Amino acid sequence: MEISFLVAGSATNPYEVTFAKKSDGLSVSCTCPAGERGLHCKHRLAIITGDASAVVSKNLAELEVVRTWLAGSDLEIACSEFREAEKNVEDAKTRFDKVKKRIGKLMAG
Repeated sequence: MEISFLVAGSATNPYEVTFAKKSDGLSVSCTCPAGERGLHCKHRLAIITGDASAVVSKNLAELEVVRTWLAGSDLEIACSEFREAEKNVEDAKTRFDKVKKRIGKLMAG
């Protein structure tokens, strides 16, 4: 079974994010350039983590079905870990920038 969503991105036409439930798990594809090269894709990740703000197709109700497919899966767990790591990187960058500014002020006398 497959469910596809049209998602607004940087291109004029929306990208298509497709979730396919298979006997051995779940696959998720996206027609954006990163998705087509098998790289990290923000469109897929957004839907997996519950952000449907860029979905422009009229089948938002089907997100609930996809959520049931994801529930407790290795993919859901890995994406949650990714989001948490991303927050940690942002926090570290903020702390780094503050320390850099402080050092600059201290060096200037």
